[in-house]
Amino acid sequence: MARYYPIMINIADKKCIIVGGGNVASRKVKSLLEYGAKITVISNNLCSELEKLNNHGRIEWFARNYEAGDLGEASLVFAATNDSDVNRQVYQEARKKGIPVNIADMPELCDFIVPSKIEQGDLTIAISTNGNSPALAKKIRIELEEKYGPHYVQFLDLMGNIRNSGMQEIADPEKREALYKELVYSDVLSILEKGDIAQAEKEVYNIFEKYKLKDIYE
Repeated sequence: MARYYPIMINIADKKCIIVGGGNVASRKVKSLLEYGAKITVISNNLCSELEKLNNHGRIEWFARNYEAGDLGEASLVFAATNDSDVNRQVYQEARKKGIPVNIADMPELCDFIVPSKIEQGDLTIAISTNGNSPALAKKIRIELEEKYGPHYVQFLDLMGNIRNSGMQEIADPEKREALYKELVYSDVLSILEKGDIAQAEKEVYNIFEKYKLKDIYE
């Protein structure tokens, strides 16, 4: 099996086509919607979750079987039907049109796979076993969720503010890089984990001021 190249892409307002209307298709649709994709579902029937999304105008639904030419100008294509012949037809059309395609439960027909992941605000950690063991990927995800808790959301918010301030107030790029590194290895994360946001902000401020002075006098 080929090794997959890890990549993160922006699918906001991009057209994604899902062929199939069952529970597997529903999981893919809901995940894509979280990232702002424009969803078209092609299927004779929809499961209850997809029906709700359709009724609320969250997806476009073509209530029929897949037909050649349906993929149009899609950015991504997913096939999740229980008909392997249909899935292969979707794969073949997508490949001809140069559209990345994912076929459920048929890794040999996937240009990409969707890894297991954890998210804490702007922190995203993806886990992949190259399709060999989704169960192991899930186990690792659960372990990482215990380690990388909500305090990482607060830390990244602070780091985002510091990066903006650093670009404006610290001219030397090497000192900025040293500042960011010291913050990452400081006690700020452990302070946030204890819930003391005020103390964490104070610690960040003190470290930042130290590097501002270094930038001026060194």
